[in-house]
Amino acid sequence: MTMTTAKHIQQRLLTFGNLLSAMVLPNIAAFIAWGLLAAIFSPSGWYPNAQINQIVAPIGNYLLPILLAFTGGSNVAGHRGGVVATIATIGILAGTNMVGLIAAMIIGPLAGWCVNVVDDRLRAHVPQGFEMLINNLSAGILGIILAIIGYLGIGPLLEVVERALLHGAVYLVDQNLLPLANVVIEPAKVLFMNNAINHGLLTPLGTQDAVHLGKSVLFLVETNPGPGLGILLAYAVLGRGTQKKSAFGAIIIEALGGIHEIYFPFVLMRPALFLAVIGGGVTGTFVFDLLDVGLKATPSPGSLISILLLTPHDGGDFLGVLIGITAATMVSFAVAILVLARENAHHLIKTTDLDVSVDNAIRNIVVTGTDGMGSPAMGAAVLRRKLRQLPDITISVTSKPINELTTSAETIFIVRHDLRQLLCDQLAEKPRIISIENYLNAPEYDGLLDELREIANQRDIFSETGLKGLGHGV
Repeated sequence: MTMTTAKHIQQRLLTFGNLLSAMVLPNIAAFIAWGLLAAIFSPSGWYPNAQINQIVAPIGNYLLPILLAFTGGSNVAGHRGGVVATIATIGILAGTNMVGLIAAMIIGPLAGWCVNVVDDRLRAHVPQGFEMLINNLSAGILGIILAIIGYLGIGPLLEVVERALLHGAVYLVDQNLLPLANVVIEPAKVLFMNNAINHGLLTPLGTQDAVHLGKSVLFLVETNPGPGLGILLAYAVLGRGTQKKSAFGAIIIEALGGIHEIYFPFVLMRPALFLAVIGGGVTGTFVFDLLDVGLKATPSPGSLISILLLTPHDGGDFLGVLIGITAATMVSFAVAILVLARENAHHLIKTTDLDVSVDNAIRNIVVTGTDGMGSPAMGAAVLRRKLRQLPDITISVTSKPINELTTSAETIFIVRHDLRQLLCDQLAEKPRIISIENYLNAPEYDGLLDELREIANQRDIFSETGLKGLGHGV
């Protein structure tokens, strides 16, 4: 594999991870609500309540997948894309809810992309005055088609993948290679297959052990909160913007609420962090196995509270369980810190990123990304709205794929930080770049407005040449 090919694959993985995380992060509040309800009212919660606990399952099985799908669809194709995505998700959920979350994260952007394709094909053929009717009719029909495809194809296909991962984990357990099972389990968890692995594999096997031994280490393999805590702690230290702020609250939900799904988007944003959760999982299970500790039953949810409540009171299991969780947290944290520090060193946003000279007129702003990404177009729309604060300045704000760009002395390029190097490789001359974290909510947009306002004031060109008005770009 050539270096260029490896870099291309890495960029694709980063793009995919950021696309997935862009669906989850806006819905963190729903995950927190789900986690708190489970932590408080589940049978192993702080105040068990069978009636209120009935709210938990519908949130996980239906509300969260629908929210993720709507967000993914709307990120690509606006509100209609979100609506079509939710219709398609219902088709998948009608066939299965075991893979509902990951299925929703696939069908969401796919539905948005389909909406854009259909709109492009129909736009030239819609009679004037029939736009609303055709838009609603096409979205409804497309939603039905995708729902059927989801029911007959996507759901069953993901179940096959899930079963394959389960068989791989079973093989490692049967071969007495328990710590290595986390090499399979940790990535599968992050892809929202955690419940299937825990309840479909580890709980039945662990129950057999517990009947004879009074405890089983298998109850700790998937439920160990250590790998997730290490990821969240690393983001709390080296994260930026909303990631850093979200990490602090997510630590509480992960540790005390036991909702591991809260840290999955943080891993998906940086695929290299799969190494961190694998390292933490393998380390934790190795320590548990070495110290011969286990639980009396599976903790659900997998919080520190539930785990300690189910730890045998006799013997030294309490200390061993805590040591294993701590070791998993430390290894995951150490690897995650290295990953985030390396990325921060390469993509640290500096004021010099603007590279704006008052001697140059800025006529174009291009928000860019890779092929098939809807977020740059959405980012361009956000920036155009913000630039209306400068009504006397005209700058074209457009969105284009990186592979279609050429260098221009009058252009500022805006790109997500993990794609910055790809952009630099594309352009022959040194471009003027603003690196951002999120196309839809970038504080750098406001900084750019301040720069443009200052440049305009310095050159007194509000009504002359150079910067003249704002934003009617595509």
